Amino acid sequence: MRFAVLLLTVFLAAPMLSAQRSVPSGGQWLIEPADHSGRIQLTIRYGEGRYSSNWGRDVPLSELVGLSAGEMDGSGTAVHFKIVRSAGTLTCEGWFAGGKGSGHFTYQPNPEFVAELAKRGISAPTAWEQFQMMMAGVGLDLVDELARQKYDRPTAAELARMATHGVDLEYVRDIGARGYHLRNSESLVRMRDHGVDPEFIESLNSAGYKDLSAEELVRLRDHGVNPEFIASLDSAGYKNLGTEALVRLRDHGVDGDYIGDMKEMGYAPSNPEELVQSRDHGVDPSYIRSLKEAGYERLSLQELRRARDHGVTRGFIQRVKARGYGTPSLDEVIRLRDRGLE
Repeated sequence: MRFAVLLLTVFLAAPMLSAQRSVPSGGQWLIEPADHSGRIQLTIRYGEGRYSSNWGRDVPLSELVGLSAGEMDGSGTAVHFKIVRSAGTLTCEGWFAGGKGSGHFTYQPNPEFVAELAKRGISAPTAWEQFQMMMAGVGLDLVDELARQKYDRPTAAELARMATHGVDLEYVRDIGARGYHLRNSESLVRMRDHGVDPEFIESLNSAGYKDLSAEELVRLRDHGVNPEFIASLDSAGYKNLGTEALVRLRDHGVDGDYIGDMKEMGYAPSNPEELVQSRDHGVDPSYIRSLKEAGYERLSLQELRRARDHGVTRGFIQRVKARGYGTPSLDEVIRLRDRGLE
């Protein structure tokens, strides 16, 4: 997945625990082939017991300094290579066979990274924050990109939080290219956490929903409003709805299937809110059909909702008729129901 989210344990995300954790001097690495050419699936394991953690991500093969394709394809070949990033370096050794490898690493923080942050007005990160940034590949290029897009200057803790939530240089550039300059890092984290990525933004653009605010994007994503749902409404005749209307329809189960079924029963109101209320009151095609079979063919949606609210069913209508009431009006049926006629 292009915008893979970091696979970190809950301990990495908890600020109080992060402050207490010691930085691992080393751990294990595992490399397997990735789905895309020129990339590998890298897994890093470190820590012990309740503080043990796994980190996994697709990374470019070029990040593995000193490791050749021939060594990776060997049979039990011993290897030595480095993963060099702005915040630190992993020095790795182990073996490869048939494109898969494993071994151990040692970690060395980069003191120059701290010095460069200071030049940009950012105080020194804790050892654990620097390790988090190294693991996620958060470097000076991200800091400079945030400054270029006129974000508030982040703290080291905020950079570490971005790292653990998958907000990297590529993400910031991609949403920035689509017009989203959110000013502060927490807004970026919120969008990333809620699954708002460039693909989602582009899909809404293609569906006719452009220039939405960051909050609108998050809200649509949270409520399951996607291009397929929008298309189902369009095909049912409800076009160019506002974002709040889309969310409301989605939340209340008014989708293309429900709308189509209601149309078949002869109900296609111009205002979709009528369908929301009908759905909420339990008025669906099966209920409408049951009342039609009982002789009530031309009820409005409002009348159907009223009948549903008062517990009027086909069975009750049949019992009313069996007692000699003929074919009473809907109001009469409701009065009989309210008076406790069984």
